[in-house]
Amino acid sequence: MEPNSLSNCWERWSQTLYQTVGKGGAKLFIKYILNANYVLYLIMHVTFCFLVTKDLIKEAIWRTWFMRLQELGLKINIITHYSPKHKGNIQSEWLLKTIIPENYLFDTAWGWITKATLSLYKYALENSKADWYSIHSESCVPFISPEKFIKIFQAYKQNTFLSYCKAWWMDSTTTRDTRANLHLLPSEYHFAHPTWCILCHEDLSQIINLSESDKQLTNIITSGHSADESIIAIFLYKINNFKNVVNKLTTITDWKRTPNGCNPYTFNSWTEADINAVKELCADKSKQKYMFLRKIGPDFPDDNVLETTFEKG
Repeated sequence: MEPNSLSNCWERWSQTLYQTVGKGGAKLFIKYILNANYVLYLIMHVTFCFLVTKDLIKEAIWRTWFMRLQELGLKINIITHYSPKHKGNIQSEWLLKTIIPENYLFDTAWGWITKATLSLYKYALENSKADWYSIHSESCVPFISPEKFIKIFQAYKQNTFLSYCKAWWMDSTTTRDTRANLHLLPSEYHFAHPTWCILCHEDLSQIINLSESDKQLTNIITSGHSADESIIAIFLYKINNFKNVVNKLTTITDWKRTPNGCNPYTFNSWTEADINAVKELCADKSKQKYMFLRKIGPDFPDDNVLETTFEKG
């Protein structure tokens, strides 16, 4: 059943209820069933947005996880953006069915994914409306059980999760990095954040509106390197001063063991060092609400990890 059909059913049902028990009684009854979560199907909706250059490294984990979410009553959409030059890298028939139309696709490269990200979000907003929009790379996997994900969603479905801070590269008075072209913007816009976040519907709607109504600001930011790690915070600051934002990380990344300073550590196995690194990252609850983990290598051992660490989250 489509969202509009559900909305019409809800409206007709509400009108019948008003006629039967009166306006006051109907309001109390509706409030009760909403609080009791008896209409979760109407309000539990998440769109998962994948920004990839190849097949998902752990597609089987994702598909199993998605299936369980649906069994629990969560309505999900899955949409995927790939760079046209990477088209040949996508072999999965399942993933190919989720690719957004060609007119939404942009070429990407390291540090240059902002236009693709905005396009993916725009498509999501226009064609896959949801309460939450969660964005991921191909090297990401779920870190918590579907049950725990839904519990967090129910508590925060009207919030955005974005771990933002002041852009550290703008602190130097001698050298100024041109990332996101922040040097061309007022200092109040000098923000940084991970690309991988969760946006609520209200915030994403206004982000897309602003990206189209203020072309000058959008073009300045998107023409700068690594703008995907600043643009969402800049827009949300300008829109509503982070009104809906929970300033916490949602995706575990191990930057302490980065191989080159540009990419986080890749988990190719699950050694004692890996376990301890993740435990350390998870220790400070004030900075994180972890639900996902990246970067994952193809040899990462899914079987035992899914049954233990992931389930505990």
